[in-house]
Amino acid sequence: MRVLILFLMAFVGWQCKQTPKAPAAAESAPPAITTLRGHFSMTDQGAVLRACPDGKSYRISDASGQLDSLYEQVCMPAPIPGEAVYAVLTGVLSDDGQTLSVQRADTLTSKGPRNACLGWEFWVSGTEPFWSLQISEAEGGLFFKDIGQEEGRAFAWKAPKTDGKSTWTYESDDLKVVIKKAECSDGMSELKYSYSAELTIAGRKLRGCAIRSGEPMPTE
Repeated sequence: MRVLILFLMAFVGWQCKQTPKAPAAAESAPPAITTLRGHFSMTDQGAVLRACPDGKSYRISDASGQLDSLYEQVCMPAPIPGEAVYAVLTGVLSDDGQTLSVQRADTLTSKGPRNACLGWEFWVSGTEPFWSLQISEAEGGLFFKDIGQEEGRAFAWKAPKTDGKSTWTYESDDLKVVIKKAECSDGMSELKYSYSAELTIAGRKLRGCAIRSGEPMPTE
């Protein structure tokens, strides 16, 4: 009997040694890095990126610590309150996909007709003084910059009065813009524009040239 008991104890011990160990917990994967491009702005409600081309909005958390100063530099010398600039931002998305924690600003620059990616109707500009006006239903406004006077203003979007072919008139608050299909020169370069523009803002008249979305850029 004693021999049998010793045999059983040895067998149980051998079985315990053969029991496989539980696998070690898998190491958590590093967070996925995401790059978004779109229109970036800083408002009273915080920093936001409207991604291109679908216009989806993402809250922005600045892990880089650089966005404030870069944004301020880009908007100068004629900042518009809540101004949107063109941005390419790289970081980590939150689990709900609503917030991007930015680790790196790949691009942060002022918008223009070549990089404004949410849609616009006209881009108007003039010289002596230097000024520009973006007209964009997608962004909900008309955005004016007067570089000489270091003035920037945003006006609410209102649909134009137009014949759809040769004349467009936009009016909002104390701003009026009349755009006509007519050859135009900016007076400083050899670029040839297909549209002329006259802008009246707070009783002040400015003249310039315009680019229409979807048409070729001005050429020499």
